[in-house]
Amino acid sequence: MRRYTILSLVLAAAAAGALLAGCASLGELSRGIQKPQARIVGTAIESLSFEGAALRFDVEITNPNPVGIELAGFDYELVIEGEPFVSGTVDRRVGLAARGRSVVPVPVELTFQRVFDSVTRVAAQDEFAYALATGFSFDLPVLGRVRVPVSAAGTLPVVRAPRLRASSLRVQSLSLSGASLVLEVEVENRNGFGLSLEGLDYAFAGNGQPWAAGSAARPLGLGPHALGRIDLSFQISFAALGRSAYQLLLGGGPLRYELQADLELGTSLPVLPKASLPLRLQGEVQVVR
Repeated sequence: MRRYTILSLVLAAAAAGALLAGCASLGELSRGIQKPQARIVGTAIESLSFEGAALRFDVEITNPNPVGIELAGFDYELVIEGEPFVSGTVDRRVGLAARGRSVVPVPVELTFQRVFDSVTRVAAQDEFAYALATGFSFDLPVLGRVRVPVSAAGTLPVVRAPRLRASSLRVQSLSLSGASLVLEVEVENRNGFGLSLEGLDYAFAGNGQPWAAGSAARPLGLGPHALGRIDLSFQISFAALGRSAYQLLLGGGPLRYELQADLELGTSLPVLPKASLPLRLQGEVQVVR
C-alpha cells in the first residue's frame, strides 16, 4: 500500500513538472511573439474621370516573428475634408511566412456626385483633402487577434465636365433652296486645371427635325475656369426641311434645338491625359443674320 502511495506521488510530481514546463514554454513563446508592422509604401490614382476616381493604397506588412502568422482582414474609413465619407471591413486571409513580408492593396472608389452630396463645400473647390485610416487584424499564436493601425492622407482634384451652351445660330447665306449656318457654342472649363477640346462629333436638330450632323476639327484650348467658343458650320436644304425653316431663318427669332455631341478632351492632369464625354443639350437658340 505504501509502495503505491510513493508511486502516485512520483507521478503527480512529474505531471506537475511537465505542466510547469509547458506554462514556461507558453510564457516564453508569448514573450517572443511581436505584433506585425504595417506601413503604406505606395499611393496611386488608378483611374480618374468626370464621374469619379479609383485609389489604391499599397500596405507593406512585415512579420518579425520566427513563426508564420495570418492576416485575417482589415477595416477602413475614408474621411473627406474632415467629414466621414465611407467605411467598411474586408475579410481577406493572407499567410505571412516567418520573418516574411507581403504587400496588400487597399482599393477605394468614389464618385464626385456622391462627394458633392456628402460634403457640399467640395462642389465649389478645385481639390479636396482626404484621409484614410485602416486597421489590419492578425491571428497570432498565444496572443490571439491583434489590430495594427495604418493611415494616409492627401488631396485629389475635383474633375467637372465642361459646360456647353448654344449662344446663337448665325445665318451666313440664305436662298430659296437652302442656307449656310453657323451654330456658336460657348464652352466653359469649370476646373482648376487646363482643358482642351480636341474633337467633337455632333448631331443638331431644330424644332424636332434633324438639320445637320458633322465634326468640328479645330481644337480649342481652355485655361482653368476659362470660357471659349467653337463654331459648327453646316448647310441645310429647304427641300428636306420645308418652308417653315426658310421663314424662321428669314425673320429671325428663337429656335428650339437639340444638340447631341461626343467630345474628345485632353487635360493638363498627368493622370487624365485623355477623356471622352457624351453630351446632350436642349433649349432655345436665337437665330441672327
